[in-house]
Amino acid sequence: MPQKLMLAIKPTFTAPVVMRVPGDGQVEEVRFNASFKRLSKTENDALQAKLDAKSIRDKELLDQVLAGWDGLLAQDGTPFACTPENRASAVEDWMTFEAALVYSYFEYAYPAAVKN
Repeated sequence: MPQKLMLAIKPTFTAPVVMRVPGDGQVEEVRFNASFKRLSKTENDALQAKLDAKSIRDKELLDQVLAGWDGLLAQDGTPFACTPENRASAVEDWMTFEAALVYSYFEYAYPAAVKN
């Protein structure tokens, strides 16, 4: 039986997210951090097949890879918890929310692909 390679790397990684939203005569940038799960080769291959077939949406991708976020506040000033309900609420109010998370995931999980 082959051995497994052990690296001192967490099963998740943190990446900055920049969500751009319309402001008064300019674009406002909302910055926060997201934690994403590292995918195995098998998981990555399955994801790539869905991407190639254009059969996956941002929500489905994030259901698979999003582990959390920080740096966002709720209207009452408390931390905006990373839950499916809060994510849906954020998308309802800010339609670029999931797109910003997805962009950050690909930018940091596959940096060479984004630069090309």
